[in-house]
Amino acid sequence: MLYLVTGRFIEGSVTSAEFPQVWEQAIRPSLESLAKMADEKKLSGGILAGQRAGAFIIEAQSNEEVGAILAALPFWGLVTWDVTPLQSIRSAIERDRKSVEALKASRR
Repeated sequence: MLYLVTGRFIEGSVTSAEFPQVWEQAIRPSLESLAKMADEKKLSGGILAGQRAGAFIIEAQSNEEVGAILAALPFWGLVTWDVTPLQSIRSAIERDRKSVEALKASRR
């Protein structure tokens, strides 16, 4: 299954004095993990230009798997996540084709 994942850094969760340590211990390792998944073609996306937020599409076998992937990132607790399952375009075409056929049949 494909999932649209958006994440936004929780403002105020880290002071500017704490940021260098948080960068080294949580942010950089998390971004490195995401970059590795992108290199392995397991996700596609990036950081929103000029923002402390990102968006990507990730492939996972279940809701639980995508949750586990995100929870394993060191910056998990510093980011507000939104995860949306995606329907494939092919299945949407088939769904809509069937709906149109049903509408045509009901008008006969």
